[in-house]
Amino acid sequence: MSWSGSTTKSAIFQQAMLNPITNGGGGVGAVTKPTTYTSLVADAVKVAVFNDTTTPDRAAAVGSTGFNTGTWTTTNEITGTNWASGGVSVGSSKTWTVDSGSSSLCFQVTAPTAGQTSTANVTLTSFVGAFVYDSTITGGTVASQGMCFNYFGGTQTVTAAPFTILWATPASAAITAIFNISV
Repeated sequence: MSWSGSTTKSAIFQQAMLNPITNGGGGVGAVTKPTTYTSLVADAVKVAVFNDTTTPDRAAAVGSTGFNTGTWTTTNEITGTNWASGGVSVGSSKTWTVDSGSSSLCFQVTAPTAGQTSTANVTLTSFVGAFVYDSTITGGTVASQGMCFNYFGGTQTVTAAPFTILWATPASAAITAIFNISV
């Protein structure tokens, strides 16, 4: 199976909902706060891109949801000019916002062109999706825990150009979110 053949194209990791999004606040499995985690707003959140041999699993065990673990190993990661292993940081401003148009809780990022833009011309070949993770987490059950993954609809290539990910826009056009949690 591959990313394009998977029935789940984009999703929030179930383990991210337990730990650290809820900050280890109990719930299923009574997880604990990961080492060095403060909050998604304060932590360094990064995005890396992956090839189509990646098969995402939103229900993966927490130990398989970190960068360079489980499905998200550097073997499947795509790197290139001005895009190193581990990807790039996501936006300069991160907030939790309620989208009043849909009653969703959104993890919002403020970045150029309402998305994530690299700072230099990028060359990346044959990538199909992104893996968003908290790179500040250094220990606990998993380091660099994944928050979500996003499929780009097929194979993408960027050659010596800016690379921009335009994150989803829920019901309210004022919010551009990496992910949203509907209530």
